[in-house]
Amino acid sequence: MSKNSYKGTATWLFGFLTLLAVLNVFNSLIQLNLNGNASIAYFRIFNISFGGLNTEAYFWVSFIVAFLLFGLTSFLVYRGLPADPRMLQGIAKIEENLAVNSNMIENTQIGFFRRLEENEKANEEIFRKVNINLDDMKKETSDNLTSQKKALEKMEEDSRNNAETIKKQAMELTNLKKKIDKIKTETTIQKPKVTSRTKLDKVKSISPRLAAKLSQMKTTNVSELLAADPATIAEKAAELVENIANVQAQAQLLMVPGINERDAELLVKFGITSRRELANQDPVQLYRGIFGIAKTYLEHGKLSPRKVPTVEDVSSWIKQARL
Repeated sequence: MSKNSYKGTATWLFGFLTLLAVLNVFNSLIQLNLNGNASIAYFRIFNISFGGLNTEAYFWVSFIVAFLLFGLTSFLVYRGLPADPRMLQGIAKIEENLAVNSNMIENTQIGFFRRLEENEKANEEIFRKVNINLDDMKKETSDNLTSQKKALEKMEEDSRNNAETIKKQAMELTNLKKKIDKIKTETTIQKPKVTSRTKLDKVKSISPRLAAKLSQMKTTNVSELLAADPATIAEKAAELVENIANVQAQAQLLMVPGINERDAELLVKFGITSRRELANQDPVQLYRGIFGIAKTYLEHGKLSPRKVPTVEDVSSWIKQARL
């Protein structure tokens, strides 16, 4: 085989290898766009694998091999005898394809990096909005917590005020109840110690001996005693008229609610002998007179301190006598 034949065969062989390298460049571009530069690829010529490479390295290896094979093929074509016109056309077409592929690669790289830049800007904008939203949420949450805290403090203060108000109202109700009880006590109709129908033997201020003599004279109750003449009774009962008058006066005063036997005795000692006289008295003046007599009784042991009438008692007697 001649030398030119060897050169022609070698030229066609390297041309075919160049075509395969160019196909690998396209393959690497497709994988780079689909999977990014983090995926693993293998650089193959025929079925021979040169080991795992990431996609970007695979692209550059394919590109360099294609460039080297293209240069070697061009060297074989242009070195020596003029090449076959069909071969020159094929080479020109390959060069044209390489130029197109180079432009595609450049455009792809530009688009790829532009998309990366746009993605970075979009991510930065998203992060900025997220941070703004987080700040707004944080401020809103803080404001809500502050408002709730103020509301709770106000509720606590209102509860304290309500508790104090309830306490005051309870005290006022207690005082009001005491006043009502006092008014009820003061306004309760007291029953007198004796009535007009009370038997004389039930009246403590009348001695049993006098009660028996009065019974013999057909005088058996308070009404009959008050209607009788004290002089007549004194003569028949062998008593002093003054004593009978005092007994009648005490019986009449015992018919006033609130007056007991000791009170009636003090009133008679002071000179009050009827219900009408008691009704016309001044409470303070009457109390002073009775207190003076009671003081003498205290000194002689005839009266205990707790039995001494008060000015309220005297005032109540006068009110009851006026009814």
